[in-house]
Amino acid sequence: MHSVSILGCGWLGKPLGVALLRSGYTVLGSVTQQEKLAAIAETGIEPCLLKFDPQPAGDYSRFFQSEILIISIPPRRKTGLATVYLEQLQNVVQEAQRGTISHIVFISSTAVYPDLNRIVYEDDAAVDSYLTEAEKIVITSGIQTTVIRFGGLIGAGRHPGRFLAGKQEVPGRTSPVNMIHQEDCIKIIQAVVERNAWGEIFNACADEHPARGEFYFLASKQLGLEPPHFIEEDNSAYKIVCSEKLKKRLKYTFIYPDPLTMF
Repeated sequence: MHSVSILGCGWLGKPLGVALLRSGYTVLGSVTQQEKLAAIAETGIEPCLLKFDPQPAGDYSRFFQSEILIISIPPRRKTGLATVYLEQLQNVVQEAQRGTISHIVFISSTAVYPDLNRIVYEDDAAVDSYLTEAEKIVITSGIQTTVIRFGGLIGAGRHPGRFLAGKQEVPGRTSPVNMIHQEDCIKIIQAVVERNAWGEIFNACADEHPARGEFYFLASKQLGLEPPHFIEEDNSAYKIVCSEKLKKRLKYTFIYPDPLTMF
């Protein structure tokens, strides 16, 4: 039996924790608000009130006594907040080094890739991206780390039909989308832990990449919302994120290989 601490027990972290519990792991999960503790405890996850803002505050001594740390806190993309996010990660790593953490899963994003108008692989990350810098902070911590770069997240409470509904003059009609379902996210993280796939960087996106216009039109129609209106003539830059490395290394088959079946 292994112990796992999930930093960020929210949309992804909470159901991930439940799945790990069912597999026999001891799971601790952090939240930043007192009123969320009871809901986490009800699942069987041991809740910890913990903030990095960017300095640590709260009940963090017990939290970093697990074997595995999963960092699932959303990056801050707004101007000025990227620096705060990087400081948060530096402090998280410092506490992990002081504790008993021997392995880290760091949840990153395919936003690390520029639009290169081609298929992109793990080596194509932008060198000047703050996400690349964030990954580096964790990778160079001295703790064995695997980075998972998830595409656009879909699943419980995140229906893509709401993302662009009713918007006008939307660019990128023919650009391919890079999406992944919540269930695949959870299974992939579990596969990394169970297969001891450490020291890796993985892309994690569904196999198929339908056109943005088709994807968001169908998603909004399913909810009965006004579809977005896309610009007809559009030369928007794009990328197609390849997940072949993940599939081979983890022997993984996507539950939802086609984004058009995710909603």
